[in-house]
Amino acid sequence: MMKLLKNGLLLAITGLFIFTACDETGDELPTGTAPNVTVSVADPQDEYFPGDEVNVLIEFTADAPIVLGTISAESENFSLDLSAIDGISAAGENEPYTIDLNAFGVANQTSGTIDLGLLVINEGLVNETITFTAAIGDEEDRIGEGDLDVAVSALPEPDPLTSFSAILLAAPLQDADGTTASKTSKTFFSTNTGETYSMNDINSTSDPLSANIDFGYFYGSGSANTEATIASPANYPFDYGQDAWGTLNNTLIRATDVTESQFNEANLTFINDAFENGTPGSTDGRITNLSVGDVLAFETDSDKDGGAKRGLLLVEAITAGDGEDGQIEFSIIMEE
Repeated sequence: MMKLLKNGLLLAITGLFIFTACDETGDELPTGTAPNVTVSVADPQDEYFPGDEVNVLIEFTADAPIVLGTISAESENFSLDLSAIDGISAAGENEPYTIDLNAFGVANQTSGTIDLGLLVINEGLVNETITFTAAIGDEEDRIGEGDLDVAVSALPEPDPLTSFSAILLAAPLQDADGTTASKTSKTFFSTNTGETYSMNDINSTSDPLSANIDFGYFYGSGSANTEATIASPANYPFDYGQDAWGTLNNTLIRATDVTESQFNEANLTFINDAFENGTPGSTDGRITNLSVGDVLAFETDSDKDGGAKRGLLLVEAITAGDGEDGQIEFSIIMEE
């Protein structure tokens, strides 16, 4: 039944109620109790922004059947055109709009609700406070008013997030004698650079690459049966050559019940909540027995370049095994 307002509407409620015993000319109206009128919104939010939808309601109780109703919406810079609402019509320039009580099924009633339906907040109303004023009159010429002040806020700046997709880490490889020359599997990842690294990459350069490493991959097929495992350098499950590193970052890693769809829609508040409510493994820097679809929450080492940053890691694929084909694929969304 409802059409969208031409200028859009909006809301954050202060809930003011005004009752009157005089008309605009100052003439006294008949004595007695004027209709009790309130203006509100169904399912209110703490804050309203452009694009939000709101459901404005006018509720009344009266001692006698009601016979007239009006509505206006004014702000410092706008007088909103409400004529697009079914059952609302213009009464004249600079006058409130007339409510067709029959159209809303409340004519000659002593109580009821006029539901203006879903209204859309227009971008032009940002930083405006609109006052909706509804007046209801009964057959004894008594008029009651109700006001609703509405504030429209600008959309907040998006969270400064960064993401990495299709990250592939391989199971660590080395010859039976443990020679460094064979440690070429891309087993480690840095959120600072967005790159994957092998143990050879890290140990064969004078650059302090170890200071950038946040995660390592391991597949435990032995007696511990840890299978697919993500660990921080400080909590990597065995010595694979890290004794030559200048830095072993202690990334905190926790299991969560976050779903893939929630991961895709996550903002910084959601990420922080997921981390705070996450469950550490046997250590707060290692999660074992991972499955496709698992989402981990993490916090990078506070001593790392850029400091502690939080994020989510979604496991997208696992090729089981600790041989040449063993690998894990994941995506990350995190603080910038």
